[in-house]
Amino acid sequence: MIEENQYRTISVSPETLAAGATIGNVDLTTELSDETVGEIHAALMAHGVVFFRDQAMTARQQADFARRFGRLRIAQRAAFLVDEDVPEMAVLENDEARPPNVNHYHTDGIFRSAPEFASILRGVTVPQAGGDTIWASMRAAYDALSDDMKTLLEDKVAWNDFQKLHGSAAKKRSWDGDNFERMERMRKANPPVPHPMVRRHPVTGLKSLYLSESFTTGIEGMSALESQGLLDILFAHCRLPEFQCRFHWRPDSVAMWDNRSMLHYAVADYWPQTRIMNRVTIETDLLGSGDAWPESKAA
Repeated sequence: MIEENQYRTISVSPETLAAGATIGNVDLTTELSDETVGEIHAALMAHGVVFFRDQAMTARQQADFARRFGRLRIAQRAAFLVDEDVPEMAVLENDEARPPNVNHYHTDGIFRSAPEFASILRGVTVPQAGGDTIWASMRAAYDALSDDMKTLLEDKVAWNDFQKLHGSAAKKRSWDGDNFERMERMRKANPPVPHPMVRRHPVTGLKSLYLSESFTTGIEGMSALESQGLLDILFAHCRLPEFQCRFHWRPDSVAMWDNRSMLHYAVADYWPQTRIMNRVTIETDLLGSGDAWPESKAA
């Protein structure tokens, strides 16, 4: 891990002790050197989420930057739109007619059997006020648990379900009209899957909680009452401000985060203003361990 004063090609300024750092002295629209890409990856491993300002990127440039870190997922038009010219780019658009409808902390891809490594989000159109995103470090959340709770969770496995969020009343409009068939294909492609509730990061070696209020439905081996009670405790614990950093979007701001150790929450306080974001998903960790979760492919 690179120390804060040892970056050679970028500047790295931590946002909080728990999570987040702003990276400067870099232009993401250019062809970056391998050393710069490696230092960005090192900063991401250290801080969980990294931010860049004033990056006037096209959708293609954003995808090309993301591809330096691993294999990209082809976006599926279902819950979100897709850029017609860049098939890897999901377009998250909210406005007066399409209010924001996710008010949970979540990690992208936990409902998949092979969850993705990272996400990169760029502000295209941002509201005049509001619309921040909050990230929470699951490494810090794990570290803050009591020893007894860590022991309890050590071998626990939880189930994660695409439908917990996307089948909810809040997501009803995603299933309207001809989009029903797209959403149904997504549902069938993503049946409920189990994942360990505590995972050791394959790059840093540090343990993190691994759960999502949007998708985690139950704990294996526990009664429904026990499971929900413990999940409610953990969800509340993960929301503590001490584990968080908060990012205020401006046009051409970029955030990149490690889904293996971070939760995020898009604050829905800007309606009816418009908020349009471009997001690309990185499936594999090319500069780290290869696969996002190489030690538990069967999970």
